[in-house]
Amino acid sequence: MIWQRKNPFLYGRERAEVESHFPDLHFIEEHGFVFLRGSFPVLYEGRPLDRYTIEVQLARNHPAELPIVREIGGRIPHHSDRHVNADTGIACVLIPDERWRLWPVGESLLGYLTGPLHSFFLAQTMVEEGEPWPFGQWAHGPKGVFQFYRELLDTTELKVMIAYLACLSAENPKGHWPCPCQNGKRLRDCHSAEIKNLRRNISRKDAAASLAILKTAGVSAIELTEAKPLANSLCNRLNHR
Repeated sequence: MIWQRKNPFLYGRERAEVESHFPDLHFIEEHGFVFLRGSFPVLYEGRPLDRYTIEVQLARNHPAELPIVREIGGRIPHHSDRHVNADTGIACVLIPDERWRLWPVGESLLGYLTGPLHSFFLAQTMVEEGEPWPFGQWAHGPKGVFQFYRELLDTTELKVMIAYLACLSAENPKGHWPCPCQNGKRLRDCHSAEIKNLRRNISRKDAAASLAILKTAGVSAIELTEAKPLANSLCNRLNHR
């Protein structure tokens, strides 16, 4: 059953909160999906700076999965440099694996709109004006996944990332497995607690998707990866804003 039928109380609360805060965004139901469409304001230091015409498609199992976001006013080029998929026009607002940092499961839809989505469009406005991406950024595609796990795991070794992701995507990692840190110890004697903590934050589905991306890309995920200080990453800037 789709979420708005399964949990009408949640639907009513989400709708009331969002429409109260964003009167120019409207909830529309089409083909079993809930969409938000309309004008989205970008603020800077509490004052209006810009507006975008957007469409936000909520997942059928909202809020378990991330919304699909498109800018539908024709302003943002469909290009990886602007974090918009060239084929679909879907905005890459955040990497699913880092959702727990920026919009944890259980936080309101309003929190998504005023948090990571607002930061995404504020960055787009500043890039239009010739400024660098203001919060730092992950690269697009496999390089972005590599950058995220480089920062999260504090390693530049692709094989270590792949080993960690294999544990995170496994149904039930065993203590006798080799530890993904590659030091030769068993998991139970090494990074077992770290793996358990990561599995609480990163879903098996998202870990499996990232594992497939890195395996397919191989060393090309590393090539041309930006050598930025980790403190400049988008997640760190947003976490401490």
